[in-house]
Amino acid sequence: MTPPLTFPPRPALPLTGGSWSDVPGAQCGVAKGRIKLRADRDDVVVLFTPGGSVAGVTTLSTAAAAPCRWTRDRLPGRASAVVINSGNANAATGRQGEADTLATAQAVAEVLGISADEVLVCSTGVIGQPMPMDRLLPAAREAAANLGDHGHRAARAILTTDLVVKEVSLDVDGVRFGGMAKGSGMIHPNMATMLGFIACDAKVAPEHLQPLVAAICDRTFNAITVDGDTSTNDTFLVQCTGHGKALSPESPGWASFAFGLEVAALELARAIARDGEGATSLVEVVVMGLEDDAQARHAARSIVRSNLLKSAIHGRDPNWGRIVGALGAAGVPHLDVLDLDIAGVPVMRGGQVLNWDEAAASAGLRSADVQITARLPGVGLGRAYGCDLSAEYVKINADYRS
Repeated sequence: MTPPLTFPPRPALPLTGGSWSDVPGAQCGVAKGRIKLRADRDDVVVLFTPGGSVAGVTTLSTAAAAPCRWTRDRLPGRASAVVINSGNANAATGRQGEADTLATAQAVAEVLGISADEVLVCSTGVIGQPMPMDRLLPAAREAAANLGDHGHRAARAILTTDLVVKEVSLDVDGVRFGGMAKGSGMIHPNMATMLGFIACDAKVAPEHLQPLVAAICDRTFNAITVDGDTSTNDTFLVQCTGHGKALSPESPGWASFAFGLEVAALELARAIARDGEGATSLVEVVVMGLEDDAQARHAARSIVRSNLLKSAIHGRDPNWGRIVGALGAAGVPHLDVLDLDIAGVPVMRGGQVLNWDEAAASAGLRSADVQITARLPGVGLGRAYGCDLSAEYVKINADYRS
């Protein structure tokens, strides 16, 4: 009997529960701006880490929204606040969108007594509609004036079509991390409407934080896909409050800090993939081999983004041909010696199909967590995360603006 493939475990640590605002030096305010279709729900958030450092990654889309461009121009740096609204993306809104972004930053800055350049701006929601500034600005001022331990409320306020709140909290070697994210559709980040925010109490210089955040983003948020559509508003920000230990790449605690940050980001990224619109299963693809980790991640992502495979998984059909087809379309080499497991069931070895247990593989695809594992020649290791594709996805997006 052929044994299943074995592979290194994904980064993981014990989670403590809690929210973004549990981090020392981090406060947030929340308000109702009546921007979402449900006017009774919170939809404006201000995150406040006075004097802290910030690094981040924004969408590579050439249609990047005005808030993304404003924020990108200030990364990495010393930012004290982030203002977020859900319900309107402020994307494809031209010069008016740029003016509205500036006005939003100025409104929050005035309340907090800081410069507008210290305020980053993030928006998510419907593209191409003018921002209702008569409602946004009062709500932004209200949120900035009522800062406190409102992390759980903030994590809910940033949602759009999400079905569940996405939060993470952990302690690693004396550093506290707290995070939240939103996203369940238009998810295929190149850094979907995807927003992610992590705070920690470490003191880290922006120039040291930025390369770490970019690398972690590639292995976490850039390793997920729900539908292959990249958003105009993708943003991932890490804010360090400076209330804890000082760290740099030369510090003894840097490795554990980096690992903790990656665990926090991965937990949020996986939560987004699990909450894909209409999804019933989280799909994790592991590719071992190829020249390096980047190539292995590319191969893994090519599998998990295949709509044919995602549909087959929803139908609990272990159609291995769709995996091979996805790898071939992505230009992945050495498929003549591919080893492949579906839901822990060995299917191929050395490019040859085994006498495999299709019924067991089909049963495995009914799990809430589905794993596909591939092995090719080489030293790389890549992971990607996605979900199945259901008719509910079409229904949600057919009615998105109604």
